[in-house]
Amino acid sequence: MRREGTPAELFACIDEQLESQSKGVGYETLLEGLKPSPDSTHDNKYVFIRPIPESKFSIRLFPGSISAAEYCLDFVDSKTGQPVNSPFEYELWSVPNPEAPWLTMSMTGKLKSIEQAFGINKSDILPGEEKYVLRDGQTCLLTRPDKKPVRFTVPIRLHDPVEDATLVDIIDLPQTVAP
Repeated sequence: MRREGTPAELFACIDEQLESQSKGVGYETLLEGLKPSPDSTHDNKYVFIRPIPESKFSIRLFPGSISAAEYCLDFVDSKTGQPVNSPFEYELWSVPNPEAPWLTMSMTGKLKSIEQAFGINKSDILPGEEKYVLRDGQTCLLTRPDKKPVRFTVPIRLHDPVEDATLVDIIDLPQTVAP
């Protein structure tokens, strides 16, 4: 149905529809990749905040599209939890997973924020709005001048198997084997 009105009226209508469709769920859960508010991250098992050594910042991972196996990453002030854009001297790289480098060689390279990928200059990104899209299981390296790099691997969210047990037989093998 087409609606007419000023942009403010149309946005208000969209907000009302969104609120009615998300009763009890909340916008953060309904909209994939929406940045969580600082006070909503403490009891969410899918949001991870980890301090960056020798820095006043932390990285925050929060759900993106589960169907595309995506997590979003942003930087937050470690004291306030408020999102900040990446410090200009930081670089985020996708690197091979040291435990299985042959699986991720094609995913090696410097990463851009989603805003930069869409052609927005870093200086034009609104404060606290920058975010990166990562994949479940992706290994990343955060480089900083005069500091040791920081490596992390994005968690893999488990979900019900897609295969229909009546269509295929599944052979159970271990995911890892200790030395």
